[in-house]
This record gives sequence, C-alpha cells and structure tokens, in this order.
Amino acid sequence: MAHSPVNETTQAIIQDYTETRQTIYIGIVGFTILVWDHLVTSGDEVEFIWKGRKGILVYLFLLNRYLTPLGFIVNLVAYNLPSWGYTSCQDFVRYEGAMTAIGIEIVGLMMLIRVIAMYKYQRPVIVLAVFLLLAWIVVTAWLLSHGGPVIHRDNVHSCTMVFHSGGIASASAWLPLLYDTYVFGLTLHRTLPSIHNKEAGHVVRTLFADGLLYYSVICTVNLVLTIMIIRASEGVKNIAAQFELLLTVAMMSRITLNLKKEAYYGPSHLHLRAESLIMSTCNRVISTPSGEVVALSQLRSHSVPATRIGLSGLARSGSTGSLSPPVRTITFAENPTISDTKISDTQSPMGGSPVVEHADWPPASNSNKWNTADIV
Repeated sequence: MAHSPVNETTQAIIQDYTETRQTIYIGIVGFTILVWDHLVTSGDEVEFIWKGRKGILVYLFLLNRYLTPLGFIVNLVAYNLPSWGYTSCQDFVRYEGAMTAIGIEIVGLMMLIRVIAMYKYQRPVIVLAVFLLLAWIVVTAWLLSHGGPVIHRDNVHSCTMVFHSGGIASASAWLPLLYDTYVFGLTLHRTLPSIHNKEAGHVVRTLFADGLLYYSVICTVNLVLTIMIIRASEGVKNIAAQFELLLTVAMMSRITLNLKKEAYYGPSHLHLRAESLIMSTCNRVISTPSGEVVALSQLRSHSVPATRIGLSGLARSGSTGSLSPPVRTITFAENPTISDTKISDTQSPMGGSPVVEHADWPPASNSNKWNTADIV
C-alpha cells in the first residue's frame, strides 16, 4: 500500500519539530547544570580565585566560567527565535560553532598546562600533547568553515549548526576524545604509583579522583556524539555537542576549585583520621593524645627531633573562636628520599584558617620530580 504524499509530509514535519524540541531541551538541561554548578561553587570562587594567587590557569578558568554561559544564552535564543531566515541563521551558526570550540579548547589548554607541570623534564610527552591539541584545533576550524544551518520545514523555526563534511565531521568528537585519553593516561602514570604506595598527598589524590570522574563523563558524551554524527539524522547530529561544551566547562571548573581548596585547607578532619590509620600500618606513625601525629620513619630519614604533620579540624571549618599562637612547622617531602625539608614560622591570619606549609611530592627520581603547586 503506497503512502500518501500528505502523510509523508506530515510525518516529516512532526519529526523535524520533535528533533528541534529535543535540541532545545538538551540545551536547557545542560545550561541549568552549568548555572547550578556556578551558584553552588560561587563561595569557593571568591575565596580561591578572586582572593587567591593569579596565574594563567586562573585567567583561563575565569574566561570559560563567564564566557561560556553568556555565549550560550544567545544559542538558546536562536533555538527558539522564529524571525530568523536562512541567511541570518547561516551567519549565526558560525558563532555557535566557534563558541563551542573555544570553550572546549580552553579546557584542553588548561589540561596541557598541567601536563607540562607534571612532565616538565620529558619533552616528547609534552610535544605529543601539543601536537594533538593543535590537530584538534586545526580540524575543528576547518569543519567550522564547512558548517551550515540545519534545514527545517516551513512550519518549524529554529537555528542550529550541522557539519556538511561527511564522515570526517566525526573528528570534531573523536579528536577531543583522543586528546582527553592521552592526558588521562599521563595523569594516571603520574598519580597511581604514589597512591598505590600510600605516599600521595591530598592534592595528588584529588587530581586522580577528579580526573577519573571528568574522563568517565566526557568520554561517554564524546562517544555518543561520535556515533550520532555518523548515524543520526541531520536535525540531531550535533545535539550532544552543546551538552559536551557545558559539562566540560562545569567539570573543569570543579577540578580547578577542588585542587585549590585541597592545596589551601588540606584534607578534612575525617580524612586526616583515615590517613592516620593508614599511615600507622605502613609508616609506623605515633598519634599523641593531643591529636598530633609523629612519623618516626620521616624523623629518622631527616634526623629532626620532632615532626608535626597534624592539622586542626578548624582549618576546614574556618572557626575563629580563638587566635592560634605562632607555630613552628616542619614540613617534609612525602618521599623520604627527597631532601626538601622546610622549616617555617606561620601564624593564623586574623579571622581565617590556620596556614601550614606543605610539600606534596609523589615518589619519583629527581628527573621526574614535579611540584603540585604548578597544577593548582
């Protein structure tokens, strides 16, 4: 039985309308996640970004943190704007694609800076990371030059971008996935040995945990995007790209803030108690009744009378019930083979948390030594 042309036209309009609604809903969901994350982390942003030490990572963080949501508002308007014709939409989709590429590639640049900090003495590793990032940028730029608007029926009004480049368009998804996989592998190579040997500091453990969560989520989204670009209909080919952008920015913001928080406060009170239990079975550590922890193995390695490596639970809570007197703090590299012992006098700032210097080094040879301060 032959299908009526009227029925086929109606079905095409319904499919077009459904795909347009799906694009709008996914955009709203992703944008809501991003804005919610910004709101719940605004206190940490003020404390650790605006009041903290500035650097290239901080400026990239701020650029993505505010440029992406402001730019995406324009996308949401274009998805629902009935007055734009094909010509206006053709000009807009270049903006949409460029904003998506800029947001995700800024995150890629932040990853590269941390790779350089972890592998500063291993140039081949850094060169390969730079090559993958540049290849990703160049291919994305070429695809944007061949992109265009999704063609809609007369009764459907929306403006979204799609790549008109055949199978190579999937490179916009699998190239970032390849880059993320390489960076994640490098992160595991640097962090897992020290974690396995119970010698990793809290910044290293945070880098590993947050990196694992980031890679799991973004890898899944990129795999879905790759498949959809190859197999899905034109109206929803890039539907996961906007979700990838918003999740990538939100998760990298979380990683940056978590690393800064851990570097400043250290682990929480409960985390310290767990660490004390682990260390007591591995490194022969003595806990005093006052809550201080004395590591005998580190004392012998450095021939120092006493080692204070305990932190008060007030450091996390920010309590200022009484001013702490000046503290004589002796800080050791967590690997006893590294002679980076620091002795410093620190005083609790008025109305703030106690400040204690710490060295947070994973076990490595001198050629592979890296400072976690460079990745925060």
